[in-house]
Amino acid sequence: MRQDITILPEDLVDKIAAGEVVERPASVVKELVENSIDAGAKNISVEIKKGGMKSIRVTDDGVGMDEKNSALAFRRHATSKIKGVDDLFGISTLGFRGEALPSVASVSLLDVLSRTADDLSGTRLKIEGGTVREKKQMGAPVGTSVVVRELFYNVPARRKFLKTVLTETRRVVDLLTRFAIAYPEISFRLESDQRELFNFASADALRPRMEDVFGKNQLERMIEIKAEQGQLTVSGFVGKPEIARSNRAELYLYVNRRSIVSKSLYHAVQAGYGELLPKGKYPLAIIFIRIDPHLVDVNVHPTKHEVRFTDERRVHDLVLERIKETLGSPQTIPEFSTREGGEDAFRPGAFRKMGTVDQKREAYQQETPTIRPSPSGSKRPDAEGLPQRSFLSETEEKAAGETPRHHAGGAKERESSSTQKIESGAVNYWQLADTYILSQAKGSLVVLDQHASHERILYEEALRNLTGRQASAQQVLFPTVSELSPKEYQILDEHKELIRRLGFEVKHFGGRSILVTAVPTLVRNKSGEVFLKEILAQLEEEGRLEKDRVKAVAKSFACHGAVKAGERLSMEEMRCLVKQLFSTDEPYSCPHGRPTVIKLSLEELNKKFGRS
Repeated sequence: MRQDITILPEDLVDKIAAGEVVERPASVVKELVENSIDAGAKNISVEIKKGGMKSIRVTDDGVGMDEKNSALAFRRHATSKIKGVDDLFGISTLGFRGEALPSVASVSLLDVLSRTADDLSGTRLKIEGGTVREKKQMGAPVGTSVVVRELFYNVPARRKFLKTVLTETRRVVDLLTRFAIAYPEISFRLESDQRELFNFASADALRPRMEDVFGKNQLERMIEIKAEQGQLTVSGFVGKPEIARSNRAELYLYVNRRSIVSKSLYHAVQAGYGELLPKGKYPLAIIFIRIDPHLVDVNVHPTKHEVRFTDERRVHDLVLERIKETLGSPQTIPEFSTREGGEDAFRPGAFRKMGTVDQKREAYQQETPTIRPSPSGSKRPDAEGLPQRSFLSETEEKAAGETPRHHAGGAKERESSSTQKIESGAVNYWQLADTYILSQAKGSLVVLDQHASHERILYEEALRNLTGRQASAQQVLFPTVSELSPKEYQILDEHKELIRRLGFEVKHFGGRSILVTAVPTLVRNKSGEVFLKEILAQLEEEGRLEKDRVKAVAKSFACHGAVKAGERLSMEEMRCLVKQLFSTDEPYSCPHGRPTVIKLSLEELNKKFGRS
């Protein structure tokens, strides 16, 4: 059956165009506010009712429109932003297509009042469903006011897809907040159902606007970034891992002050945080990219949310590297001071001159539990039966004035309290619940998680072994035959080369039976086959979540080889652990994203005790 081609009627064309540009009330607010900003407004006010479904009013003090331009503005493809094809490849304004106003007008009852500084009176237009019903002159301030009522009144099918009033209101709040961040020099006011939600005064810089939007406490947990590379500039703020979010809602990306979405830039920001964030957590970050308009295409989506760079990789890498460098700085955690190294002693890399982790290989040897009289007179293993691990070589222990504890009868008694205080020169250390290492730093209480810290050390050591040299191994004196489950055997076979590079030597003994004849030197706290099985068990889980097999193996190794919560550490063990932690590349989190260090400020303590 033949079907003739026909030209669609104008009102249907307008509704189709509106469907591409106007999805919900927030879409209307976006288009109107963009016009206000392009018009040079210094003050923008938005008032909504019922989430914008009942009415939306956007008022500005921009340059306004005269009678002729007021009428032209609501005709399709009428714009003052571009004149020719070449202008499309150098867009410097937010709007440019000339589709927004006619699209909005075609699906609503619209009222516009505008005046320029050269006119004595303003022009008012009343439009219903895209048709001008009234036009007259009347008094008005310089600028433009647009009122949109009964959105989608003539397209009921579209209205059904709108969410609740609360949801639609939240979308408007988020949208206007994004504008407010990008344009601190403009004041933004939002009113919902006659209740003012916010009123951001104009500011001469981004920082005071950030404080208005996020609050002082939040801003104090954010770090400013900036990087330049030719015509490309990256700037903004990145939140510390402690204020990570459960979604991407507060990851704000801007290109030439246009709010955008970009998979490439999302990946760059997330990768910049690396292992500082656990799985399922997302950063709070504001990233501004300034680039020559000719090097970015904003005309790839009707709503102008997406952009395309001529050199996507360059932008991606600069964002990633700058964030990674910033979060690897001492700003992420408080600076420590010690008699040995001064204020810089606990900054990343400060102890590398004292030897690498590999050079301190004996730092992780298991020790024979020290037996000493208990208060009742009976004997029990030290630290309530838990195995003791030394982070020191024999030479270091002698230098510290201790007899090496793996020599029979050479154990040094430790304090029996659950919180032991240990002094090292100008630094005081405490071990709380045989789990946390506490210290004072610049008026703050600093707490290190000994397991997470040791995990980070072992993880980076394992990565070096897996990607470079092979780790040294120690032979097992009495290896035993162990049978693996089918799943364990499959995982071992899949990762056998990486496990070998860690320092394991595994021989097949027929079927699924194996013989572990050597284990990594760094770990001596359990039998070889038990440790290997623990790694294989965790690899099953890590393998599903981690695309990089090398990192998955290293994480498993670090998790099961690290000192555990509940293990008592000596003064020198703590000192050595802290030094080695801050010799790593990323000392502020364990491989799974948990923090290794947190702080409690004196101000917070004063509040708890009512001193503020």
